[in-house]
Amino acid sequence: MDEYLTIALPKGRILEKIIDYFSKLNITIKEESRKLDYFDEENKIRFLFVKNSDLPVYVNYGVADLGIVGSDVIYESNFELLRFATLPFGKTKICLAGFEEKKELLEQKNFQTFIKDIKIATKFTKWTTDYFNSIEIPIKIIHLTGSIELAPILGLSDFIVDLVETGTTLKENNLSLIKELGLTEVLLIGNNSRYKLNYKRIDKLVEILEKIY
Repeated sequence: MDEYLTIALPKGRILEKIIDYFSKLNITIKEESRKLDYFDEENKIRFLFVKNSDLPVYVNYGVADLGIVGSDVIYESNFELLRFATLPFGKTKICLAGFEEKKELLEQKNFQTFIKDIKIATKFTKWTTDYFNSIEIPIKIIHLTGSIELAPILGLSDFIVDLVETGTTLKENNLSLIKELGLTEVLLIGNNSRYKLNYKRIDKLVEILEKIY
């Protein structure tokens, strides 16, 4: 398999954009039912279709030479991975959201005045913890991976931290966007050891990618 450059791709909403983007490079990617990989024989590239949150693991352990994934996922993984390029799609806001009347919980002036930790439901546990530590607001993290909007509705949390594109889901559940906390980007990442073995092919791919930005 060493003759193939292996690239891990995330299943889900962003895969279609990746497929379209690579088609501009005359690189073919086909997601076939139940198949976990696809070989572009002409370009000698093997694509792996993996769960978004698992993608940095495959790259970190050298199963894949490269991967395409959001900066938020990389941050949560805590792996030291090479970053080759930022792709021109998939930018998304990381936001704090909840009921408007809860905003007063965040308006206390200093760390000493907080009576209790603010409860925040999120799948971005590391990112959220680090952010609120940086502004000295004590929080309690409730880790969820799906239907996060339910948490404040059912009283499980005071707020949520999640990716927000249009805000439609928030509005449909009577939640408000309280604050934009950051921005995620889609990155081409790599494994250091695999890069040393395949640097010529990887550098060539990055060069081509940069030409169609």
